[in-house]
Amino acid sequence: MARILVLDGHSPAALAFTRSLGRAGHWVAVGAQTNIHAPALVSRYCRLAFRYPVSTDDAAGFIDFLLDFLRQQSVELVVPMTDWTISPLSQYRDRFCEVSKLALGPHAALETSSDKFQTISIARELGVPIPKTVLIRSATDLETIETANFPVVVKDRFSARWQGNRARFGSVSYAYSEDDLLKQVEERLAAAGDILVQEFVPGTGVGFSSFAVGGELYAPFEWVRVREVDPRGSGSSARKSVSLSPEILEFSCSLIGRVGFQGICMVEFKRHHTMGRPVLMEINGRPWGSLQLPIESGIDYPRFLVDWYLEGKLPPVEIAYKTPILLRRMVGELSHLENILKGTPKGWPIPYPGIVATLARISVPWYPGMRYDDLWFSDPRPGLSGLSHWLRSRLRESKL
Repeated sequence: MARILVLDGHSPAALAFTRSLGRAGHWVAVGAQTNIHAPALVSRYCRLAFRYPVSTDDAAGFIDFLLDFLRQQSVELVVPMTDWTISPLSQYRDRFCEVSKLALGPHAALETSSDKFQTISIARELGVPIPKTVLIRSATDLETIETANFPVVVKDRFSARWQGNRARFGSVSYAYSEDDLLKQVEERLAAAGDILVQEFVPGTGVGFSSFAVGGELYAPFEWVRVREVDPRGSGSSARKSVSLSPEILEFSCSLIGRVGFQGICMVEFKRHHTMGRPVLMEINGRPWGSLQLPIESGIDYPRFLVDWYLEGKLPPVEIAYKTPILLRRMVGELSHLENILKGTPKGWPIPYPGIVATLARISVPWYPGMRYDDLWFSDPRPGLSGLSHWLRSRLRESKL
């Protein structure tokens, strides 16, 4: 079996990869940057855990450290999970040619998906529904925006901006008035450069994933968000598998083919509450937070990725996956409840989840078809470590 290194051990995707590849019999090492909680490092399927320099503070130092580790451990494949490591690895990929394979898509595709304005422009050309979007390069550009309907979304153009060896990561927020919008725009222009102002799209999050090779898609999968950590919009704390929608499949295929992804990738939409149509939110050519859901449903993307990179073996074109499978992350559910307890944010335009209904939903520990991506009886330490870290952080905050 192969010797594989999984990076970004703090991410839920890293835990999904570690468990999947470990159960398949591979030797799996897991790395995480210093001073960050990383549940995947304590998984029973992690054969070697280590810490590396903070890649976003010193990309070159991170690359040098990683190359030394790969040579010492004879690692065959490196699998990065987040922009923290994907960007520097892609930038320096030539240095790894004689050392280890990198599970990375083409550099141009990664650059495109990191530029939110470029992806919106591509979607517009392809006829994929998008939110109304204005590129802001200076505060005077706000004069072109119709601000009759608040809130609006303010987001940095790039997922990450690299300045030499250091990275500045993007942010997403809501503006609830013209004054609020001007303030946020000025702050983000100073901090990050170009930003986007988009219309707010009320709706349910829908995800599509697949394995892409040469413009062809294999093993497509679809899911919907059931609960989000922050009900205003964030990663999900609960999500479920659903049957493929022809509309979602068509839009996703055209986007993935145009961007040129290779390997696993995902497209995220919101299905508009009143209009019913899916509206593009983002695309990613990397592992995503709810990766355990397709695995639980019968599509093991991590194994497919390793088989393709190391053996050239492609996944099936289609897999009849299980629906509905509900996957929860307990730490995410607790954070979701915590946000609900704070009450409806001022100016929030659509119904907000209620406390009683939320408690009723998340207090049910199990029913047929429900799974957890953090708490496993067969691999308990990552889930328990995550819960312990969550509780300790809340206790520290309460003492401030």
